[in-house]
Amino acid sequence: MYLIRRAIADCCPQSRVWRVASGTDALAFLRREPPFGNAPTPALILLDLNIPQLDGRAFLPLLRRLGAYQKTPVVIISVSERAVEEPRCRQLGATAYVEKSRDFAAYFGGVQASLRHWRGTEGVPS
Repeated sequence: MYLIRRAIADCCPQSRVWRVASGTDALAFLRREPPFGNAPTPALILLDLNIPQLDGRAFLPLLRRLGAYQKTPVVIISVSERAVEEPRCRQLGATAYVEKSRDFAAYFGGVQASLRHWRGTEGVPS
């Protein structure tokens, strides 16, 4: 989580980040159910496929059924092999895929590139 927060701070410092611990909490957040009654509407969702209680593969179709989030960009961040998992995730409604890598620069750069692209800040230097 630290690397993602750092990537966001570096390339989109005006962005606010909310973190939820599970897929069921994420749905409650997006639906503004207690305790998330005052939750904002995110402009971009970063989703780890291996979140507890309701994993990313189960979460994506439910997210896309929520009217307000049918077109919200969803960037998957996962340790799963990109060639295998990205097509599945795109079928389920993901917008982009970033593979977690042991190569810090590749991982950090992939997160930042996705953020710049989907937040409309591609011209902003890192």
